[in-house]
Amino acid sequence: MCRLLKKDKTFKISDGFQPTDLLKYARDHLASAKLLFETNPLCYDSAGYLAHLGLELILKSILLNLNGEFPAEHNLEILYNLAKKAGAHLLERKEEKALAKISQFFYLRYVNPQNPIEIGDDDWKMIEKIFFSLLTNFPNNIMSEIHNSNYYEKGSRILFRKTKGTHKLTGQSNRYAKNK
Repeated sequence: MCRLLKKDKTFKISDGFQPTDLLKYARDHLASAKLLFETNPLCYDSAGYLAHLGLELILKSILLNLNGEFPAEHNLEILYNLAKKAGAHLLERKEEKALAKISQFFYLRYVNPQNPIEIGDDDWKMIEKIFFSLLTNFPNNIMSEIHNSNYYEKGSRILFRKTKGTHKLTGQSNRYAKNK
């Protein structure tokens, strides 16, 4: 079996992972989830899956910040309990209960007629509340780095959009763009 797929695999700061990188991905997955929740009920499954992924990355970022590593785990309840053991701030009981429901959104990737997962636009309010509650676990220097960083720099790369009908690249950080 591939080493990356083993459940006991851990990802460490010494491997190049940084809490701020995980937070940037989490922020963007949650922003996408919000847009999908606001768009159409046909998008709720995708919104729920992305919301799960965003909260998963925040919990992994907390673990990386507190322990220097995080496990190859997708269950939000397990990740949350590991974060609590590491000294993370606790969610309110209502938020913990919602986290258990949101943990099931991982399974929205595929149809499951034997165990359908309910999801609606009203789930977004609690997802957003959990997001902001979990952010209180980060020191000011990490939050400042997130707020002051170039939004288009993420994961050791720069995001660009190609202007339609041209070869020109656009983005806030345009230093690598060349007109052809």
